[in-house]
Amino acid sequence: MSDAVKYFREHGLEKSKKHLLDIREAANQVSWVHSLEGFSQDLKRLIRSHSLVADLYGLEKAKKYAESNYTAPEIKDALKQAIADVEACKEVP
Repeated sequence: MSDAVKYFREHGLEKSKKHLLDIREAANQVSWVHSLEGFSQDLKRLIRSHSLVADLYGLEKAKKYAESNYTAPEIKDALKQAIADVEACKEVP
C-alpha cells in the first residue's frame, strides 16, 4: 500500500486536496520537495479517481459502467484504475 493511500484513508478527500496544493506551493520555493513528487503524483491520481467515481454516482454504478459493452475500452481501463484506487482507500488494514 502506498503512502498516498495511507494518507488518503487517514485524512479523506478534502484534506488530501489541500495537502496537494500545499505541496505544489512549497515546490515553487524549495528544492527538497522534489522527494515528495511520487507521493504528490499518487495523491493527485487518488483525488482524480474519487472525483471520477463520484461523477458516476458512486462505486457500484461506476463498476456497472466499466463493465458495459457500450463503454469505450480506454474509458474502461481508466475507470477500472479509478475503481481500484477508491477501493484501496476504503480497505480496512
